[in-house]
This record gives sequence, C-alpha cells and structure tokens, in this order.
Amino acid sequence: MKGGDILIECLKAQGVRHIFGMPGTQNIQIYDSLLRRGSDTIKHYLVRHENAATLMADGYARSSGEVGVALTVPGPGASNASTGLLEAFTDCVPVLLITGQSDSSLYARDPSKMFHGLNQMRFFEPITKYCAIAETIADIPVVVENAFQAMRTGRPGPTMLEFPMDVITGENGVTIPNRVQRHSKEPAKRDDIQSVIQQLQKASKPIILVGSAVTHSYAMNELQNLAEKLNAPVAVTRCAKGVLNEGHPLALQNINGFQAKQAMQVADCTLAIGCRFTSIDTRNWSFEPPRPLIQIDEDPTEIGREYQCDLGITGDLKSSLQALTDQIETSKNDWDHVLPSIREEFAKQPRLPILPELRRVLPEDAIVAVDVHSIGYASFTEFPVSHPQTFLYPCIGVTLGYAFPAAIGAKIAHPDKPVVCFAGDGGFMMGVSELATAMMYGVNVVTVVVNDGALTAIKGSQQKGCDGRTIDTDLYNPDFIQFAKSFGAYTARVDNLENFERILKEALAANSPAVIEIPMQDKQNNLIDIIGWLQPEPLRKTKF
Repeated sequence: MKGGDILIECLKAQGVRHIFGMPGTQNIQIYDSLLRRGSDTIKHYLVRHENAATLMADGYARSSGEVGVALTVPGPGASNASTGLLEAFTDCVPVLLITGQSDSSLYARDPSKMFHGLNQMRFFEPITKYCAIAETIADIPVVVENAFQAMRTGRPGPTMLEFPMDVITGENGVTIPNRVQRHSKEPAKRDDIQSVIQQLQKASKPIILVGSAVTHSYAMNELQNLAEKLNAPVAVTRCAKGVLNEGHPLALQNINGFQAKQAMQVADCTLAIGCRFTSIDTRNWSFEPPRPLIQIDEDPTEIGREYQCDLGITGDLKSSLQALTDQIETSKNDWDHVLPSIREEFAKQPRLPILPELRRVLPEDAIVAVDVHSIGYASFTEFPVSHPQTFLYPCIGVTLGYAFPAAIGAKIAHPDKPVVCFAGDGGFMMGVSELATAMMYGVNVVTVVVNDGALTAIKGSQQKGCDGRTIDTDLYNPDFIQFAKSFGAYTARVDNLENFERILKEALAANSPAVIEIPMQDKQNNLIDIIGWLQPEPLRKTKF
C-alpha cells in the first residue's frame, strides 16, 4: 500500500469517523488516500480557517469521548491549528492534528528557508502528550498507534503527527494495528483505602472536590454513590462540570461558586478526587482546601503537586471509589442543617437573562457550547447540567472564539441532539466564517449571540484596574442578521427578552443552522456588574 493509504487504514482501525481540515500542497496525497480508501468510513469537513479544525475536533471529542482529528498543511496551517491543541492540552481533551510535510530529503534544510517552513516538533512538543514524524513508511502505523495510546492512557490530551510527502507517496507492506483500548489502572491498595476511611470517619462535615479525571475514568456513578453514602456535598472544577448531576441535592457546582465557598468555610475535611488544582480553579492557588486534605488520583505525579496533602493514594478511580463506598459506613453528619440555608441564600439573587430560558427549553441531553463572555461565565453555577459531555467551555486556556467551532464539532458527533452555541459578539466574530461550514454540510447548530458591542469583561477590568480608563474594547459589528442570512441561515433578533424563549424554540425547529441575535448594547454596565471577579460582593444584586 501507499503510505497515505496506510495512514487512512490506521485511522479507520482506531475508530476515526470524522476529520476536520483543509487541503493544501503538502497534504494533497493524504487527502487523495482519504478519498480513495476512507470515503466510505470517514467523512471530511472543510473548514474556512485551520484554527476551527482543531476547535471542531475539540468539541467533537469533549461531547463524545472519542478522539477528534484535524488535518492541515504544515507551517502556517499547523500554527493556525495550534490554539485548538493548546486548549485541548490545558483541558485534557484527545485531539489529533495530522499535517503533511515536504520530502524528507529536505529536512536538513533551514526551516526558515522552506515553503511552509516550521520545526513542528519543537513547536508542538510543549503542548502535546505525544508528537512525532513518520520518517519511513514502516513508521506510519507505529506513530499512529503511539498517538492513540497517549490519548487513551491516563488523562487524555492532544497529539500531533507529521508525514513527509515521500513517505505518503511511497509503497510498502505493513500490519495495521488494532484499536488501542483504554486500560484501567490497578486499584488502590486495600491499606490505602482503609487509611482514607479512617480520616473520613473523623470528620463531621467532609466535602468532596472532583476533577475531570472522574469523567475520563467513567466513574460518575461511583462518585455519586460515595457522596450519598458519606452525605458529603460535591464541588467540581471547571472541567468537571456535570460529573455529578447538578440537580442532585449534594451538588454544589463550581469550586469558585458561592455555594461551594460557603460550604468550604464550615467543612472539616476535603476529599479531592482526580483534581489538578489549576490556576483558575484555585484563584492562582490562593484557595485553601479544608484540612485534612485527602487526595486520590490515577496519576502519582499529581499527588501533593500543587497542595501538600495529608493523605494521598493512587489507583484506578472507578474501582477505588467503589471500594471506598463498599467499605465505609453510612455517614450521619451535619450537612443536612447547613446546605439548605446556603442554597436559599444563593437563590435570592436577581435572575439572569437567557440562561434560565435556555435550560427550560433544552432537553437534558442537549449540548451547549459556551464562549467567553459576561453571561457565559455565570453558566458554571447557573446553568445546571446532568452530564459533563453536554457542557463545552474552554476552561483553562480560555480561548475566545471557542464555542461556535466546538458546537459544530459536537453536532457532527451527535446529529440527533440539539446543540446550541452561546456566545458574545467578540467570540462569535472570531469563528463566524465557519457558518459556511455549517451551511455546506447541514450542521444545524443554533447560535445565540449577545451583541453588547464590546469586549465587556475586559472593558470592566480596565475600568476597575485603570481608574476608569479604557482602550479599544468597543466593537464595530456587522448586522448579524443580514450577515447570517447571506449564508442562507435561519435568523431572528430578540428585541424583547420576553420573546427569547419562543424564538429559541422556533430556531431549534427550523432544521437549519440558525443565528439568534440579542442586542444588549444598552446593558453594558449591567453585564459588567454580573461578572464574578468584578463584583464587589459575593452575590449579584444587578437586575435586568
């Protein structure tokens, strides 16, 4: 087989069914192989900017748990796609970027003198779990298998593979590897489980902090069973939103939310499960978890890495949580007298616009991709979800413009589920060219755009930190309705927020890519006032 054919057969064997990308000079032979060997199995989606290729792959991967795949030219195509890999790296998402390259005989040349020149290994190594060049045809199945092994072992993360043109066009006989399966790690040791139980039984108000490793380990049910037996409330990191159904009476939602903060003030023990303790989740590590801190993780390098723990154990999360639940006695603690008052106080806040209507209209299994904007920030604590794969957000890298391409990827992974992109005007404009992709392939994402005419959070931050001065945070926007209509999309403008719920239902029923604009230029100050880190008080007082 030709090298390109081998590559496509390897991807098929790993379960790849969709690829996002753009053809170019150094990858046309890969595309030819995709056409000849993969068109019956793998569907390709042409993007209008390579940045969207990896963001679509990200949304596809987060919503499905499968690897998202992007295909670009090297150099500028790959560097355009790098933002999506950075986001996948910080949020632990399995995204594979494949690029072509010039003939391997030219590798000795200075990359700065090469067409589409870039030393991609040096460029991508810091933001991937694995990156490699297939230097020979025999290397193709090896590097593909290694990439999927990296993405399906431990915490997921992105990978990058480079294929020179002569390797893709050459011919050889190879064996196509079988699908790489995710293997469970060894369970925690029995003595370690007993040590955790002894610590927890000393506490009167234990609290559980949960990271996305619980999702990756498919241990959501085990988490819920343990929380219920301990009667311990659960706060989650950004990446773990939905790991416990947020309608559950023990769900506190986000670690930085009001409810979680209030609960931590009275907690006397922390059980941290699969947490990486990132800068945003810990407010630049100013957060102090209630002591003693017990840490459970599959990755031994995370134990005590950010916070010295009083007890740390490693092992497969699914089996370890099950063992804890089986062996610990049912707890009778004081949380039942504390949590109701915390929830009651949180519920007294003035209601936000848009989020309540979104939740009422959308079914539980609908997928929402949220961009970085003023109301979007509040979705971590005021848009309850029942499963982590139904909420997509650029949690740690915080890539503005993430939501629209990610929503397209999620809808391709789940064509039968409603998928909504909820974005601000600044973020939507960064990926709006992909409306062409949505229309071209009939990817019926409904996009809700808050048009407030500004980079509102940054404008508010400038006002607060620079004595009221601002610079270049006001936006010049197109007529979003006419713009979307020019592509043939369904459109609607919400001039009265009371009509939003009806308009959203109509857009979801339109069976077309749709754009709903909500003009809020006259509400800029209100929108600034509801942004968490700009609020002077822990609870919102601003009314809309």
